[in-house]
Amino acid sequence: MEQPDEEVLRDYLTGNDEKAAEMIFLRYKTRLLNFCLRMLGNRADAEDVTAEVFLALFARRYAFNPAAKFSTWLYTVARNQCISQIRKRKNLVSVWFSSQRGGDYEEMEAEDPRDTAGRELEKKEAAASVRRAIDQLPYEQREVIVLREYHELSYEEISQVVSCSLENVKILIFRGRERLKTALSSLIKEDQR
Repeated sequence: MEQPDEEVLRDYLTGNDEKAAEMIFLRYKTRLLNFCLRMLGNRADAEDVTAEVFLALFARRYAFNPAAKFSTWLYTVARNQCISQIRKRKNLVSVWFSSQRGGDYEEMEAEDPRDTAGRELEKKEAAASVRRAIDQLPYEQREVIVLREYHELSYEEISQVVSCSLENVKILIFRGRERLKTALSSLIKEDQR
């Protein structure tokens, strides 16, 4: 993930420049919304949590350690806000399987006008299958898979975001990928029938 340049980040962290806050917001809002959407499975909740994350970032800007990556801090705050939202619901199972019951889980993607309608439909169906498979992962595996594959965080950054050892992150990602392979291979077999 692209990091804000030092001057913009410094202005944002000191709170001296509204434009810096706007630049940070514009740079990260879509990625952060997608992360929250993947973790919560509900667009309205994801939008609310995304707004809360930016408010929390600004309110806690003095707590940021400049030696750390801004994106790691951003995802840590987002993760904590998502967990708080899930706790408010008090029904973890329904959150992760909401897309199975017709939830409004979707990914915001840039469209490629060169794609034909048929290829676009195939891509959407494949993406929906992957999302359903990810939705079925245990929470810990799902969380690290989303951070690694969709938000391209390093293993070390994921370890910091989820507050667990690097070795545990590697194990969770490996097991999550194995479950995804199994789930997706059965979907492919169904499609071939």
